[in-house]
Amino acid sequence: MFEYTEGYIKVNDINIHYYRTGGGKPPFVLLHGATDNGLCWTPVAELLAEEYDVIMPDAQGHGLSDRLDKDFTNTRHVDQIVSLIQQLNLDKPIIMGHSMGADTAVSVAVEYHSLPKAVILEDPPWGAPEPPESEIDEEAKKQVQAFRDFLTGLGKRTLDEIIEESRKHDPLWSEDERLAWAKAKQQFDPSLFSKPIINQRSYEELVPEIICPTLLIIAENGITTSEVAENAARLWKSKQPFQWFQIKGASHNIRRDQFQAYCGKLFCFLQALPD
Repeated sequence: MFEYTEGYIKVNDINIHYYRTGGGKPPFVLLHGATDNGLCWTPVAELLAEEYDVIMPDAQGHGLSDRLDKDFTNTRHVDQIVSLIQQLNLDKPIIMGHSMGADTAVSVAVEYHSLPKAVILEDPPWGAPEPPESEIDEEAKKQVQAFRDFLTGLGKRTLDEIIEESRKHDPLWSEDERLAWAKAKQQFDPSLFSKPIINQRSYEELVPEIICPTLLIIAENGITTSEVAENAARLWKSKQPFQWFQIKGASHNIRRDQFQAYCGKLFCFLQALPD
């Protein structure tokens, strides 16, 4: 059975909730994506916990952490993760993030070079910058709004109803994945979609500033394309390794769609890291 403790840290009067497996092992911090929570990492965390002290925070506006406020920006997530690492006395943690969490992991690696031992990025929001609002056609606006309305609407439904939606839209997921995902949809702050949650600097600016070992895992049908991944490899300047892999048959939720392939790439990278 997966065992963990729970706790809170306070960062500038904001309470950030986290789960932790403990055990005096090397630290491994997992950062979830938008509308998820810390326990959405459970299937991966169960495997990692055999060798690592796994810490799974709920980002502000998610899970059991405090809600968002009018002054929130994505820099809050960065400051809160850095403070979590410092307050829990985590020495050179590996930081892995999905989507919004991957964006946070990159910002931590760029702004605090000596903090992470390595970063692992699951389909970060890398690509062409968003066009100005005036250049987005009405159909695209409607699609984005419909998706946001769908996610927000899930929070008003029963757990069983949310799980059934997952079965219809994501047939490849395990039932454990569905349960954690469904619970998270009842916990996130709907105002999230009106906040700047992503670093506005382009990946072309950020990648050359990362100095720790980095693994980028992208999907066949995700956000980060193979062309972007190849360009990131060309932009890499650190003497530490940069690797990227594309997982076939996966969408943005790579580890949920193709769990075995995802874990295979992840653990190969971890085994090659120097002590």
